[in-house]
Amino acid sequence: MKTTKLIILFTLLLIVFTLAPGYLLAEITNRIVARVNSDIITLHDLNTSIKKLTGSSAKDLQLGNEKKFYEMRRAILDNLINEKITEQQIIKLGIKVTAKDVEEAIEKVKKENNFTQEELINSLKQKGVSLKEYKDEVEKEIERFRFVNYEVKSKIVITEEEIKKYYQTHSKEYTEVSKVRLERIFLKVRSPNDKEEIARVKSLGVEILQRLKQGHDFSEMAKIYSQGPAGTEGGNLGWIKASQLEPTLRKKIDKLLVGEHTDLDFAPSGFQIIKLAEEKKGGLKPFEEIRDAIYSKLFKEKVEKRYATWLNKLRKESFIKVTF
Repeated sequence: MKTTKLIILFTLLLIVFTLAPGYLLAEITNRIVARVNSDIITLHDLNTSIKKLTGSSAKDLQLGNEKKFYEMRRAILDNLINEKITEQQIIKLGIKVTAKDVEEAIEKVKKENNFTQEELINSLKQKGVSLKEYKDEVEKEIERFRFVNYEVKSKIVITEEEIKKYYQTHSKEYTEVSKVRLERIFLKVRSPNDKEEIARVKSLGVEILQRLKQGHDFSEMAKIYSQGPAGTEGGNLGWIKASQLEPTLRKKIDKLLVGEHTDLDFAPSGFQIIKLAEEKKGGLKPFEEIRDAIYSKLFKEKVEKRYATWLNKLRKESFIKVTF
């Protein structure tokens, strides 16, 4: 009888240890770490948020500095609780945000910051944010604005005096450096000591210069002849701060009007012709140009303050239980 019991016990233990890794992992990651009214937050939700906000896994962060990790984890959990409360209220109030609302909001941001779609995407990439993630954040922000406006039942007022005062005290934020967008046709000299090659390349450069003066398109000529960076893309060198240009080149560029180009100049390893394609003058942006952007910034700050006030009130009225 004892032998039979031992066999059964051994079999059960074998089953447990065989299934444990996957089963227990699922149980742990799906463990509830907080209840917010009728909603729950799992450990998986928390770890996903930690990864998104820090770029590192919860396990790696815990190994680095355990005390700081637990402080940060609790702060992120509090933020998830706030999001749950807000989502519940938004659903309760029937607040809806359409894809059109999101697109219009993004277009407004682009206009206020003089961004093209490409510049916006590049800016997001530098921050490690995808366009979809950005749209999701914009959607949440619009929901929050509408939620605050609905709950407060009073308009947020931004006076002209407040806007002008902010403009005056934060002038550095709205001061731009001079930038130029250049296009280049570069003709490479492969053997710097070969006088015949130098003469031949220079002759081609003179011929290209003559065609440009006759009205040929600079970008098209660059695609055909340029052997430098971005030659196949019309020689576009992109936007460059004027202060970063080599002094001799800057003097030549300063003499050009937009659309004009330099003569054929000798450059390291060859000859070049450079065109001033576009120019952005530096200095403090005019108030009229950025008034709306300042208004949006101040409006957002006031919304965030009222949102925080209402959030504290809603937390007190909600059932919140942290289970770890």
